[in-house]
Amino acid sequence: MNHLQLTYGFFFWLILCATDLGFAQSDRADSLRNVVNASLEDTTLVNSLIELATFYRFSDMDSTLKYADQAAMKAEEADFTKGKLNARYLQAIVHYNRGDYQRTAEIARQSLQEAGSEKFQRERAQLNQLIGISYSARGSYQPGLSYFLEAYNLFKELGNDLGIFQNLNNIGVSYLKLEDYREALKIFSELDSLRALESSTISIPVNLGFIYYELDQLEEAEQQLMRVILFEGADFDQRAIGLSTFKLGEIHLRWGNYSTALDYFNRSIKKYEELGNELEKVQSLNGIAKTYLQQSEFDEALRFGKQAFDIASEQGGLPEKNISAETLYQIHNAAGNYQDALHFHEMHKNLSDSLNNDEINREVGRLEAEYEFREKELQMREAQQLQNIENASQVANRNTLIRISLSLLFIAVVVAYAQYRNSRLRKKANDLLRVKNDQIELQSKRLEEMNDIKMHLFSIIAHDLRVPLSSLYGFITLNQMDELSKEKIQELIPELDDKFRYTSNLLNNLLNWARSQLEGYKVIPEPFNLKELVVDNEKLLASQAEEKQIGIQNNLKDITVFADKNMIGLVVLNLLSNAIKFTAEKGKITLWAEQNDTFIQFNIKDSGIGIPEDKLNLLFKESSFYTTDGTNAEKGTGLGLMLCKDFIRKNNGVFWAVSQVGEGSTFSFTVPKNKPA
Repeated sequence: MNHLQLTYGFFFWLILCATDLGFAQSDRADSLRNVVNASLEDTTLVNSLIELATFYRFSDMDSTLKYADQAAMKAEEADFTKGKLNARYLQAIVHYNRGDYQRTAEIARQSLQEAGSEKFQRERAQLNQLIGISYSARGSYQPGLSYFLEAYNLFKELGNDLGIFQNLNNIGVSYLKLEDYREALKIFSELDSLRALESSTISIPVNLGFIYYELDQLEEAEQQLMRVILFEGADFDQRAIGLSTFKLGEIHLRWGNYSTALDYFNRSIKKYEELGNELEKVQSLNGIAKTYLQQSEFDEALRFGKQAFDIASEQGGLPEKNISAETLYQIHNAAGNYQDALHFHEMHKNLSDSLNNDEINREVGRLEAEYEFREKELQMREAQQLQNIENASQVANRNTLIRISLSLLFIAVVVAYAQYRNSRLRKKANDLLRVKNDQIELQSKRLEEMNDIKMHLFSIIAHDLRVPLSSLYGFITLNQMDELSKEKIQELIPELDDKFRYTSNLLNNLLNWARSQLEGYKVIPEPFNLKELVVDNEKLLASQAEEKQIGIQNNLKDITVFADKNMIGLVVLNLLSNAIKFTAEKGKITLWAEQNDTFIQFNIKDSGIGIPEDKLNLLFKESSFYTTDGTNAEKGTGLGLMLCKDFIRKNNGVFWAVSQVGEGSTFSFTVPKNKPA
């Protein structure tokens, strides 16, 4: 199931905090309206309007926005900054609950600027947290995290336990967005143990329910979500009900309890309709569509799937539209409507690419805009040069006419000179145009090559380098907050060591591959002993092999090859590392070499899991970065194998592999035996 569909909805609830503005009691509502109707023009009126807006916050969003707008206007007239900040905060909360995250950020950011950096500490803490949730709701998790940390520090200075509690919650959500569910489970389990379930902590069982679902512990997930459904408190964010009923629907759909799943999905939709949040209905409508799809009721499935897609399109929600397009593809494909299935499959693929490569697209767009600007500038210069040539030609013709009156001989000389001059000018202009066009074409080709390289590099850096760095950042943050005991620190250090050992290998491959692609890595062949090189690399990976109790049998004899020693060393290191990665504990790896008059063939065979034929073909496609997890869930990027193929090719060799699922794989390459004649 699409991961974005699993996490998109509940994340916004997780980090939504409750303001510490005092809630009005129901018996105060009439008296507050009397104060408002008295048309007072001072801070008392502003505070009464804010209290009324807060009173309606969980029951009537229209009334909250109405009174918050009035309070903001009156506070502006009275130059009452604190009142204006609280009123604007409530305005932003309404826009957030209605799914308008961009407007939420605009209001909160403007208010934060007006608050300054010295006064209004409580208001600044609330606004920082609100900006954080607006960023995160749109997928910008790293900027959102910086605002959460600022809010945490401000609440900590104020001694506000609720604010501290909620922003620690937000740090846990950051782990969720990095898909580190076990770390997230530790944080939220600890949060759950600190306080009893109440209105302000209703997000905790929601979080735990979603996390257990991701860990495929469905019974535990149901137990946590039912705590929300059965909660009898008042004045809590009703989105918790919408999210919990939606996820309960997914759980029962997984269990095959179709009628129960439909009931929960419909309850979720009803709750979002009460809140006026159309966009979050999409996930539940897709759930209903998939429930009918599993029962082969294609007409009903299509009806709800189309309704979800239409809402996502109208509301401008690209992630929701992507999920809905995938659902419609599955329905049409199952129903045999292959043309429609192809249409929605292509749409789903395009939307996925757009969402996953948003940062890369922005960088490419910037480069394209810069290129277009330079091209237009060049065209303008060329047009000016042509105009100058034309003006010069007109002047020459006028001079010729004047000279005609003096003598025919003089006219002939002047005409001949003018023609000669014009011919040279035109030739010069044409040569200049030809040179400029050649430059434009070369720049265009170079820009395309740079864009391709950057897209590969950015996609790897954006995911594989961010995860371990974010883990370290979260570890340091929790340590600074004194949230980790010495025992937990010792428990986390081996995991961090594994992640950064992987990151070190990735950076080494990334830098070498980038140098190769950018033509900064020259091949310097030399004769060297292949066996000695292999033994050196065995020593580098000895600890990894010992951890998995893998035996390495080196059958190589002393053989001299003629190639770039550093390149071949990196190839051997990557192949040996991959063999260890995909070989189970107590397995075996064998190394040997064969030779003829021209080439040396190096082979490395493992007793690992093997590679299916279709995946083996994918490994050797041009510019392929295909990879899978190792036997102990070791991560990879495919960059190492890409590097191997490239370096062997640059050393005039051939690279290939044979494999059988369950029996292991053999990777081989050839390099020249002697310096070419």
